Amino acid sequence: MVPQMSLPPSLSRLGRVVYSLPISIGHLLASARGIAFWTAVALPFGYLPLFGLDMVELTMETFVLLLVVNIVALVVGHSYHR
Repeated sequence: MVPQMSLPPSLSRLGRVVYSLPISIGHLLASARGIAFWTAVALPFGYLPLFGLDMVELTMETFVLLLVVNIVALVVGHSYHR
């Protein structure tokens, strides 16, 4: 259980909830890095079935969007260590 500390009166209700959570920001960032890493690994395996089975119309915009999502996931998940 988290010990109750006196919170500033200006802290909003949402801020009070977040402040009282037992999960640290570092833990949340590590989780986000892990999710981004595995997204970057798995996403390319979906390209071929997605476009090969004509599930999505292959346009340049769709391809660029998927490529940008993959690059962002690579950058965010780059420092992930199992």
